[in-house]
Amino acid sequence: MDQTTSHALETPYVQAIEHESAGRQVIASGSPPLLSVTGLTVALADRPETRLLDAVQFELRKGEFFALVGESGSGKSVLCSTIMGVASSELRCLGDIHIDGRPLADVDRRQRAMIYQQPSLYLNPVRTIGFQLRETVQMVGGLSKKEASQRAADLLCDVGIDDPRETMRKYPHEMSGGMNQRVMIAMALAMKPKLLIADEPTSALDVTTQKQILDLLERLRSDMAILLVTHDLGVALQRSDRIGVLYAGQLVEIGRADLVDRAPLHPYTRALFSAVPPLSEHPRRLQSSSRSLPEPGQRQAGCSFASRCSGTLDICRRTRPALQGIPQQVVACHNLEA
Repeated sequence: MDQTTSHALETPYVQAIEHESAGRQVIASGSPPLLSVTGLTVALADRPETRLLDAVQFELRKGEFFALVGESGSGKSVLCSTIMGVASSELRCLGDIHIDGRPLADVDRRQRAMIYQQPSLYLNPVRTIGFQLRETVQMVGGLSKKEASQRAADLLCDVGIDDPRETMRKYPHEMSGGMNQRVMIAMALAMKPKLLIADEPTSALDVTTQKQILDLLERLRSDMAILLVTHDLGVALQRSDRIGVLYAGQLVEIGRADLVDRAPLHPYTRALFSAVPPLSEHPRRLQSSSRSLPEPGQRQAGCSFASRCSGTLDICRRTRPALQGIPQQVVACHNLEA
C-alpha cells in the first residue's frame, strides 16, 4: 500500500474501551492496537478525485467487537476488502494499515479472515464441504489428509454443527443458508486469524440462526478482534463494544455502543437511529431524509452531510470537520448544538 496519504485526521483517534457492561469484556487501554488504520483514502485509479474512502482512521484491539454501520454506498465493503488486501486493481489506496504493528504488505495473509454475506457465492458448488474445508486446513497447517479431516470435523463442531462427518459429505446446495454460513465461519477459523471481518454475516438468515451466529462470534472474540459490518443497528448496539458510523466514505462518529445509543452526536447518526422503529409501547414518527447519499465523484468540499443536515453552518460547506471529543466518543461535526 502506498505510504502517502492525501490528508490525515487532525485529532488522535479514540484509544480504548474503558467501560464494562453485561456480556462485554474490558479492553485494556494500554494494550497496543491489533489493527490500526490511518488516513486511509481509496480512490479510482483513473479518477483520483473520485474517493470511495476519505482519510478513514480507527483502531481495534484484541478481544474487541467493533461494529461498522452506515447506509448502502457509504464504503463499508470497500473498507473491508482493502483491509483484507483484495481491493480491486482499479482502485488506488493511500494511507497506512498495520496489523500487530506491521504494515499490511508484511503481514501473513492468514492473520486476517473474512466471513462474507452470501456464502453460496464463495463455496464451490461442485466440491463437498469436507473437501473445501480440508483444503483450507491443509493450506494453513500442512497436515495430512487424515489429520486435516479430523481438524475440519472439529471446526464444524466448534461452529455448532452436530453431525460434522455427515455435513462434510454434503455439497453447499444441500444445506441451508445458516449451515453454509457456519461453514464459512469454520473456514475463516481454520486460518487461525488475529482479525476476523464479518460482512453482514446474518442478513439473509432467520432470527434464530442470526442469534446463534452472533453468539458464536461472541465466544470467539477473546482470541481475536472482530470487525462486524451490519445494517442492523439493534445488533450493533447489543453486541458491540464500539460503533463506527461511516457516511460517504468518511467516519463521522466513533463511540462506545452505550454512549452512541443514549446520545448520538452526529446529525447523521441521529437520523440513522431515528429511522429504526422503537421496541416500546410508545411508538414515534420515524424520520427520513429527502436527499440521498452523494455520489463519490460529486462530493463537495466541507462536510459531506451538509446538504442533508438541518443545522448546516457556513463553515460546514467550506471546511471538513475533524473527529473530536472525549476518548470514549468522537464526532466530526462543526455544529454540535444542532
